[in-house]
Amino acid sequence: MFRYLSKVAFAIFRSLPGVILFLFLLRTVSADESITVAGDPCTIPLMEELAETFGKRTGMYFKVTSGTCMSGVRRVTDGEVIIGVTTQLMDSTPAGCFRVVIAKAPIVMIVNRENKVDNLSFAELKKIFSGEITNWSAVGGADLPIKLVMLEPCVKDSVSKLGCSYTEATNPMKIFPIVSKNAVTDTCKLVAEEVAALGQTIYGYESSNVKVLTIDGYLPGQETLPSRYRLYEDYNLLTLGEPTVAVREFIDFILSPQGQQIVANLRHIPVRPLE
Repeated sequence: MFRYLSKVAFAIFRSLPGVILFLFLLRTVSADESITVAGDPCTIPLMEELAETFGKRTGMYFKVTSGTCMSGVRRVTDGEVIIGVTTQLMDSTPAGCFRVVIAKAPIVMIVNRENKVDNLSFAELKKIFSGEITNWSAVGGADLPIKLVMLEPCVKDSVSKLGCSYTEATNPMKIFPIVSKNAVTDTCKLVAEEVAALGQTIYGYESSNVKVLTIDGYLPGQETLPSRYRLYEDYNLLTLGEPTVAVREFIDFILSPQGQQIVANLRHIPVRPLE
């Protein structure tokens, strides 16, 4: 391939149109290269959709892998992957990295379908997470001890930053999903099996076997977040150093109306207009 390109280059480099054609040929070759992406179960579904759509348009190949919370940040800063993604409210960008927020990822509270509670106030949620409220009967539910299904540290840390801080008083209330493969799906499975459970997940990732609670009467959406619905994370995309040309094109696609429509389709909140 490269021997062929060198012959083409010699033949066409004498003119400006030839230079443009040569650069186009080089761009076509680079489009076949692989872009490696690392994230966690809270980030992978959206990234897979974006990568698949962009790959079909450009011929770019993506290898997307899921790991533990914050593994995307660790692997990109270590130079193991080209792109790292994480849903976090990051206080700062890691040293030497480029970061862009491509969506808002709402956090929702999920309960068992047999739980008659449909709504919690933000004040009630704070009291549950602080350990002041420990029984569903205090918020209109059955006389059952609340069991907190924890997604640690990612969602837990973000919820704490948004005003619902956990204290040691909640330790006896905690139950953890036994993560066989995916912490998000395993959390939904545990909540579906435990009538007294209160879990947290990213909006759109909940299974049909659980119920999403409104907070102060609201679900997350473009009209309610963050003025009425306060629980959300930033969906961060990071590279080590400035993005390459190919990665920059991918970012531009994500922030385009078509890319942001994919964001909206997965119940994330777009950060750019859809039109």
